[in-house]
Amino acid sequence: MIASVMLIGLPVFMAVYSAYKRYIPIASVKQAKLNEIDSNSYALLDVRAYNVSYKELVSDAFNLPISYFTRGYKEIPKKPIHLIAENQVEKNIATRLLHQKGFQVASYSLIGKNKMQTACC
Repeated sequence: MIASVMLIGLPVFMAVYSAYKRYIPIASVKQAKLNEIDSNSYALLDVRAYNVSYKELVSDAFNLPISYFTRGYKEIPKKPIHLIAENQVEKNIATRLLHQKGFQVASYSLIGKNKMQTACC
């Protein structure tokens, strides 16, 4: 009986945890306008996919898409990070991955398809 409850509970837990990682933001990371960020004080990290980021290049940004994170995170400069992402889900996943590796994500900007997004969801 207990084993069957465990088998049902594990997939439910995994689904809830996955949703948490994707959709619940980290409260300490605030949205900021990209043109107000001092690139000398912060490392600009662009986590958008290469096929998206090359259309709207951000000067002085280190481009490392989430899918390449595990093999390229050691190249990220060791200073507070301003994250550049395409959407909230991408921002939340990247922030959690960076926190796991010991980086401090100070702020973020969302750059959508051909326009800057200024409203926070």
